Amino acid sequence: MQRILATSILLFAALLSIGGCARNISSNTYDAKTLGSASHTYPCVVISSRRVMVEEGERLEDNKTGGVIGAIAGGVLGNAFGGGRGRIITTAGGALAGAAAGAYAEKSLKSQEAIEYVVELQSGEMRSVVQGTDVILSNGQAAYLIVDTKGRSRLVAR
Repeated sequence: MQRILATSILLFAALLSIGGCARNISSNTYDAKTLGSASHTYPCVVISSRRVMVEEGERLEDNKTGGVIGAIAGGVLGNAFGGGRGRIITTAGGALAGAAAGAYAEKSLKSQEAIEYVVELQSGEMRSVVQGTDVILSNGQAAYLIVDTKGRSRLVAR
């Protein structure tokens, strides 16, 4: 029983660490490497906006860390049941179920809600930007499109 509890705690801690793998899509967060470099800033107007999901690791096989952690935990849990050949079956079944559950858990931890904005620059050119939901801009609102030296774009209110 202690083994199951220890495995569960280890799995929980590992899944929490996977959440840190998600990319920060906030318009208020800057990469320290871009500090001190000039960005291009364009006055614009928000034409439309819609909520979207940003996913890293769209396919289950892209979520290997969660799959491996889940397989180990599922195998340990499965090994606690059955006897003889039955134990082999429950261990293998637990590992397979744990791998799938771990991959799904990692995938959901790396998904974020965002907003896709379409803006019109003063030149008449249209651009689209997807960013986090920390700053909400309204359709028709004046804004600045900021493009840093690495190409990351963000919108801020004018």
